[in-house]
Amino acid sequence: SRICAPTDVQAAADHVGFPSVIKPVSGAASIGVIRVDSMEQLQKAYERVVRDLSRAKVVAGALVEGNEDDEDDAAAGNAGSWIKVELMLEEYLDGPEVDCDLVVSEGRIVYGAVTDNWPTVEPYFNETGSNCPSILPRQQQKELLELSVNSVKALGFNMGVFHVECKYTSRGARLIEVNARMGGGPVRDTNLLVWGVDLVEEHLMCSAGIPARPPVAQRPLVQMAEYSINAKSTGILRDTAFLDKWVKHPDVLYARALVEVRGHCPCVCFCGCMLFCSKNVWRAEQVQSWRVLLLVCTGHISCL
Repeated sequence: SRICAPTDVQAAADHVGFPSVIKPVSGAASIGVIRVDSMEQLQKAYERVVRDLSRAKVVAGALVEGNEDDEDDAAAGNAGSWIKVELMLEEYLDGPEVDCDLVVSEGRIVYGAVTDNWPTVEPYFNETGSNCPSILPRQQQKELLELSVNSVKALGFNMGVFHVECKYTSRGARLIEVNARMGGGPVRDTNLLVWGVDLVEEHLMCSAGIPARPPVAQRPLVQMAEYSINAKSTGILRDTAFLDKWVKHPDVLYARALVEVRGHCPCVCFCGCMLFCSKNVWRAEQVQSWRVLLLVCTGHISCL
């Protein structure tokens, strides 16, 4: 249900119910995405999202969250000229979330891969990590891919690279959104490392009218995991020592801070990321062990 003005909030709540998720129709990086469980939370979330979007900036083509502590920051936001402040309220979905990356050429699906997303930080849905190939049961992966393919076709697309987000809920596969572009963050690296498919090259092929025929590996070339480090409180990043032990780890491709030392780090916000890669086959319990280990080892991020 769309929310274009404050007067639309009650009608949206009546239509969707609770729990639900409020989010911008146009946006990125989970900015302005909040879970709400009551009308009171929805009203507060609506006001916050409108305020956050007014502060947001577009920097080098990416949407960046503004500084919530700076009263003048709203005037500095430039995203309003790029995106319309129009929101939507949608049903909250349970279950594991995945990314389905697709390549469509001449109306045919020539590539599709599933990446598992790790549980997000609610109520703001900040990403915590991912792993590829997926460790979900094959039947669930099949249903999620079929849903993604059918959603792209239903929208009338016949060429390009698509990043489709879904969840496998207690009621089966459900669609979150279709992004008519390559996914951000580690998505290109993920598909290239695991399946040998360069989504940038495939997109260029489609744009030039050249049939895309990506060389998809028959088996995963590597097992990959990505971990996004979130600040648990707003503050100034004191140091990046929490990354030191990982930089020279044999299975770590990179471990880097996304916020400069003494830079402002709002809660909840990414302040670092790590990409792991191994040729050993990971079982589901091993992936879960990685999650727990990383949460413990980086849980002491130091903010002033």
